[in-house]
Amino acid sequence: MNTHMHNKYRAKQLILLLGDVLSLLLGVLAGMSLRNLRFPTAQELEKAIPLFLILIGIWVIINYINGLYELARHKHRSVLFSRMLQASMVNIVVGIMFFYMLPQKIISPKTVLLLSVMAGYSLVAIWRMIFSSLVATKALISPILFIGDMEEMTELADLIYDMPERGYALAAWVAGPKNIDKAKYPNTTFYDSIKAIRPSVSVHTIDTVVVAYNIKHDASIVQELYELLFWQTNIVSLATLYESITGRIPPYIFSEHWFLDHLQQSVHPVYGRIRRIFDVIIGLLMFLCLCILYPAIALAIRIESKGNIIFRQERVGMSATTFTLFKFRSMYALAPDGSAETEGVQFATKNDARVTHVGRFLRKSRIDELPQAINLIRGDISIIGPRPERPEIVSQLENDMSYYQVRHLVKPGITGWAQVNQHYTDTLEQSLQKLQYDLYYIKNRSMLLDLSILLKTINVVMRGMGQ
Repeated sequence: MNTHMHNKYRAKQLILLLGDVLSLLLGVLAGMSLRNLRFPTAQELEKAIPLFLILIGIWVIINYINGLYELARHKHRSVLFSRMLQASMVNIVVGIMFFYMLPQKIISPKTVLLLSVMAGYSLVAIWRMIFSSLVATKALISPILFIGDMEEMTELADLIYDMPERGYALAAWVAGPKNIDKAKYPNTTFYDSIKAIRPSVSVHTIDTVVVAYNIKHDASIVQELYELLFWQTNIVSLATLYESITGRIPPYIFSEHWFLDHLQQSVHPVYGRIRRIFDVIIGLLMFLCLCILYPAIALAIRIESKGNIIFRQERVGMSATTFTLFKFRSMYALAPDGSAETEGVQFATKNDARVTHVGRFLRKSRIDELPQAINLIRGDISIIGPRPERPEIVSQLENDMSYYQVRHLVKPGITGWAQVNQHYTDTLEQSLQKLQYDLYYIKNRSMLLDLSILLKTINVVMRGMGQ
C-alpha cells in the first residue's frame, strides 16, 4: 500500500484519537471540579489522574470497538452520536468495575465517575463536530487526478464522492470513460487529451496522480508522468488507491508474477509463534466456556429439533488439506447425514429458512463456534484467517475463479478481514470480493491488523451481526 496515502488516513485517525483523549481527560477534571465545587488540589490530581489515564485507555479501546475511529461514521451524525452514547454507557459500567476492583482506600470516585463520563463525552461530541468540519477543509483533502479508463476507476470515483471523509477529492480525470455520466461528478473536470496531464496538475494543485493499469506502457503517458517526478507530485497505481480505499486487492492484477512479488515472503517467525501461543490460549478459554455452557445449549438445541448437538463438517485448510470442523448445530437436520442440505451442497443465505430459532441466536452471538476450540488447540485453524470452506464449494470456486487456491497459503480462521467487512457470500460476485479481502489480509497481515480484526469482531458480536 502506498505509504503516503496510508499515512494521511492514519494521521487523521490519530488526530481524532488524541482529541478524544484530551476531551476525556478534561472531562475528568470537570467531573472532579463539579463534584467538589472547586478545582482539585495537586494531591488529588496526583492520586486520581494516573488511574483515570489507564481508564481512558480502556475507554478509547471501547470507542474503537464501537467503530468511533472509522472516519466514515462522521458522515452520518445520528449514527455517530448514537454510537457515542452507547460507548459512554458501557464506559460507565467499565469505570465502576475498574475502580471497585481497586483497594477502597486508593480512590472512591462514585459521582466523580458519572460526571467525568458525562462531561468527557460532551466534550468528545463537540470535538467530533469540529473534526467533521476540519476533514471537509482543503487542508485535509488530497486532490486526485485519474488517468485512464477502467471499471475499477469508476468504482473508486463513486466511493470518493460517497466518502469524502477518506480525505480524497477527484479533481480531474484525463482520458476517462467516453460515455461516463459527468453529472455524477460535479466537482471533477474531465480532459480528453493526455497533453492535459501536466496543466491539470497545475490548475487543480493535484496531490496524487492515479494511473490505470492498462495505459502504464503508453510511451507518451510515461513521458508525461516522468516530467511530474520533478513536480513533487505523488504518482500511484490504480491498484494502490483501490487497496487503500476498499481494503481489497483488485482482481485485474491477479497473476503469478504479482503473487510472487507480494505473497511469497515468509512471515516473521516471532509473529508466527505469538499467533500460535495466542491461538492455544484462546482455544483453552473457549473450551472452558464450551464445558460450562454445553448442557444449556445442548438442551435448547435438542428441544427445538432432532439431530446431533455438535455438527461435524469437512473443510479445506492450509495447503488445501482437509480437516473436520466442529460447530453447534444451528440448522434443522433435514438430510440423512444430519445436515440441512437435501439437494446437494449449497451456500447459506441471509434469513435462511433452514436455521432454527436457537440456531439464529447461536449464530448472531457466535456461540455456535465454541466447539472450534478443539480445532484451535489442534492447530487446524487460527483465530484470524480466511474462513474455511467446504471441499465441494472450494472445487466449484476454483473452477470459476483463477487463483482461488492462493487463500490456502495461510491457516483459515474463526474470524478474518473478509468476515468483518463482508457478510453472506451466496453468489460468485460476492465470493470474488471475499477472495479480494482474503488476499489483502495475506499480503498485509501483521499483529496490528490482527488486533484491528479482533476488535471489529467484538463489535460484530456485541451488535448481533453474526452470520
